[in-house]
Amino acid sequence: MVSWLKSHLAGPLAVALAVMVLVVSEAGFWRLSDLAEAREESVHTQLAAGRLRRALLFMESAKRGYMLTGRQDYLAPFVEQEGVFQQTLAEVEAVALTDAEQRASLVQLVELARRKYSEMTEVLRLWDAGDRDAAIELTLTDLGREMMAQISTLTDTVIREESAFYEETARARARVFMWSRVGIWVLVALCIAGAVALMRLGREQERERRVHLLQLHAERDRLDEEVTRRTAETVELAQHMEQVREDERARLARELHDELGGLLTASKLDLARIRRRIPDDTGATQQLLAHLGESLDAGIALKRRIIEDLRPSSLSNLGLVRTLQIQCAEFGQRAELPVAVQLEEVPLTAERSLAVYRLVQEALTNIAKYAQARQVHVVMRRVDEGVELSVEDDGIGFDPVAVARAGGHGLQGMRFRIRSCGGDVQIRSAPGQGTTVRAVLPA
Repeated sequence: MVSWLKSHLAGPLAVALAVMVLVVSEAGFWRLSDLAEAREESVHTQLAAGRLRRALLFMESAKRGYMLTGRQDYLAPFVEQEGVFQQTLAEVEAVALTDAEQRASLVQLVELARRKYSEMTEVLRLWDAGDRDAAIELTLTDLGREMMAQISTLTDTVIREESAFYEETARARARVFMWSRVGIWVLVALCIAGAVALMRLGREQERERRVHLLQLHAERDRLDEEVTRRTAETVELAQHMEQVREDERARLARELHDELGGLLTASKLDLARIRRRIPDDTGATQQLLAHLGESLDAGIALKRRIIEDLRPSSLSNLGLVRTLQIQCAEFGQRAELPVAVQLEEVPLTAERSLAVYRLVQEALTNIAKYAQARQVHVVMRRVDEGVELSVEDDGIGFDPVAVARAGGHGLQGMRFRIRSCGGDVQIRSAPGQGTTVRAVLPA
C-alpha cells in the first residue's frame, strides 16, 4: 500500500514542484521586467526634461549673442537647437500622456517651454525686422527670465522626483530578485528531495522490474520451447500427411492403371470382337459401336490424365523439364490459352522435382479457375546455387492479403510444400495487374 501511494504521488508532486518553480521564476521575471521598464521610462523622462532645458538655454544664449554682435554665426546654434527642441518637446508631451504622477508638471513644463520659445522667436523677428528697440525692451522684461526660472525649477522637480522613483524601483528590484532567489532555492531544495525520493523509488521499482523480467524471460523461454516443439510436431505431421497424400495418390494411380485400365482395355477388345461379328447393312449398329469405341477411348484418355495428375509417371521417366512441357501443353489445350514455356535443365532431387511440378499444377489450376487470363508464362532457370521458378499471367489479379485472411489454403499449400524443401515462395498480385508466383529452391 505504501509503495503504491509513493508511486502514484511521486509523479504529481514532482509536476507540482516543477510548476511552482516555473511560476516563481516567471513571476519574478515579469516583475523585474516591469521594474526595468519603469526605470527606463524614468531615465527617459529625466533625459527628456534635461534636454529640453538645455536646448532652451542654448537657444537663449545664441539669441543674446546674435543681438549683441549682429553676426549670423552666433545665431547658428539657435537654428541647430531648434530641431532638437521641437523633437524633445514632442517626447516630453508623449511622456506626459503615460506618466500619471508627473503629468501635471510635464504639461506645465511643455507650456512654459512653448511660451519661452515663442518669446525668443518674437524677439528675433523684431530684431530682424529692424525694430531693435522693441526687441531689446522685450528682452529686458522679466518675462523671459521668469519663464526660464520656472522651467529650471520644474525640470529640477521632475528630475528629482524621477530620481527618487528610480531609486525606489532599484530597491524594489533588489527585493524581488532576493525573494525570487529565495523561492527558487527553496523549491530547488524540495525538487532535490523529491528527486532523491524518486531515485529511491525508482531503484525499488527497478528491482521489482528485474524480478518480473526474469519471470517473464523464464516463461517466454518455456513458451518458446513449447512453440518450437509444437511447430516441429506440426511440420513433421504436415510432412507426414503430405507424404501420405502422395502415397495415396500413387496407390490410386496404380489401382486406376491396373484395375480401371485393364477393364477399359478389355472392353475395347470386346467391342472390337462384337463389331466383327455383327453384320449390319444399314450401318446403324456400326455407328453405335463406333460411338461406344470413342467413349471408351475418351475414358482411357481421362484415366491416363487422372493418373498423370495423381502421380506423373513422366517425372521419373522423362525428367522435370519434359514433364512441365507436357503439363503446360495439356493445360493450354484444355484452357485454350497460349502458354509460353522457358525451361532450363536443373539438377533437383525427386522430392523437389515433385514440389516444383505440384507448384506449377496448383498455379495453372488457379489461373484456369479465377484469373481470366489471356496469356501465361512459365519460366524455370538457374540462379546462383539454386533454381528459380515463376508462373505469370496477365489476368484480373487479386489481393494476396485479403485472400490469406479469407483462408486461401491453395496458396498456403504452395508455400508449405516449397518451404519444406528448403525454398521460399513469393506471390505478387494486385487487382487488374495479373499474378506472378515465384519460387526459389536450392539445387
